[in-house]
Amino acid sequence: MTRELPPGADAIGRIMGTTADQAFATLSGMYGSDIAMEVLHIGRIWDRSGLTRRERSFVAIAALVAMGTKDRLRIHVQGALNHGATREEIEEVILTTMIYAGHGRATEAIEVARQVLADWSPS
Repeated sequence: MTRELPPGADAIGRIMGTTADQAFATLSGMYGSDIAMEVLHIGRIWDRSGLTRRERSFVAIAALVAMGTKDRLRIHVQGALNHGATREEIEEVILTTMIYAGHGRATEAIEVARQVLADWSPS
């Protein structure tokens, strides 16, 4: 059975550095197809006009730093780069978040971000 991908699935693909179909395949392998579809539905938020995708990436990075979720942070630092963010902007978001989320979370986040930045190549 072929599934029709929801509106916004391309946004999730872009964050992941892939197409929407590849994102679905990857997410299905990680979580199963039902959860993968729910994740793809989140892409609608990324297409709203109130913030750019780049700005939404900064919000996601700040939230993930505060929560201490390093694996998801890695994905969203990559996504921010895919949305045109610079190294300096990403590090500034993390530095600013340090004030509110704490030194430990921010220094771990900088380590994650710098690893992503070292490995990143624009597609």
